[in-house]
Amino acid sequence: MAQPVAQDVINKTPLIVADKDLFVDHINDEHQDELVMFINIFTKASIREDSVPSIVELYPDGMLLALTGINNDQDNPENTAYPIEQHFINFMSPVDDTTSLNEQYIALLQRAATKLGKRTIKLREQLFTVIDGYYASPNMYRLLVTAPDNTPLHQAGYAYLLDLNASFVASKLASAQQNDADDSDSTNEFQGVYRYYSLRKAWRDSDSASVHAWIDVYIHGDTPGGNWARSLGTGAQIKSVREYPEKLDHLTDGQCLLICDETSLPTVANLLENWQNPLSPLVIAITNDPKDISYLHNITLSKRLSHDKDFKQENLLHIINVPKTSITDQILTTLNTRLAVTSTKIDKVWGALEAADIKSLRPQLKSVLGLSRQDMTIQVYWRV
Repeated sequence: MAQPVAQDVINKTPLIVADKDLFVDHINDEHQDELVMFINIFTKASIREDSVPSIVELYPDGMLLALTGINNDQDNPENTAYPIEQHFINFMSPVDDTTSLNEQYIALLQRAATKLGKRTIKLREQLFTVIDGYYASPNMYRLLVTAPDNTPLHQAGYAYLLDLNASFVASKLASAQQNDADDSDSTNEFQGVYRYYSLRKAWRDSDSASVHAWIDVYIHGDTPGGNWARSLGTGAQIKSVREYPEKLDHLTDGQCLLICDETSLPTVANLLENWQNPLSPLVIAITNDPKDISYLHNITLSKRLSHDKDFKQENLLHIINVPKTSITDQILTTLNTRLAVTSTKIDKVWGALEAADIKSLRPQLKSVLGLSRQDMTIQVYWRV
């Protein structure tokens, strides 16, 4: 699966496909944990805590990864990055276009996760049917749906990649049939638009025995996601093409910090409803509308957290986003103020925000808390 980087690798012809640079930048910025897993599973290398993995180049038969470290000695005041080593990871089958590139990357991810006994991405089509739609908080629109029988009932953050166009067209056709009208126009703003949405909650209905679920969509202006959610009527079918489990296994013990904005509020709400860790987590929630914090205040806490009568008042820290101040600065200021008062030591972190905010927050938070790569998961949930 892996091979030493030798002259034959250097002499390979790089892969030429559409959106190659976007793919590389996306993986390097948002999926370093997966690259670490590839090196751990498919090579004999040991990754140092200060090393950063990245894709250097893609080839039809594999990808060249590099481990880069930061030199912190006195002769290097600017902490210049320097290369440590490179590794070539073979694809399971050759690639020649963007589709096959994505397929082979996912195949590597599935193989590595299987060897580690971890849940991982699934490529399969699923259908959800809309029962109702309503606001769960001032800016959070909730779709009540029937879900497939294989839907995980107790996995916070379990996400589905939804085809917004397929769902919208199905909704329009259903509406046209109900009204005896001919409405076959499928050209719309959702053409080719896919979005990941985590299930806020899933449960088996006691009356029908079918699985029901909530899909909560943050409404913020004229955006495809919000417009799509509000366009769906009763009976509309929602099509998903991919599933992705959230990385939460590290939160089972130790003092945890959870960081969320409106897009990741559903994951945190689900976590708090099912929290089993003996220690109550610290939660930092960022919202643009002060009223949206009601989304967390109105949940039913797990039995474990319900014994902590002051949890929502003491452990739920609300940041009202100030546009002229970076999210990273607001989070670090809030966290440092809290830690100074309580002398709490954070052992584990999970968070999900916008891509640029994550890129800024991740290294600073790691520096402040001194956590290992395994104990800190900071995810990109959306991008501007």
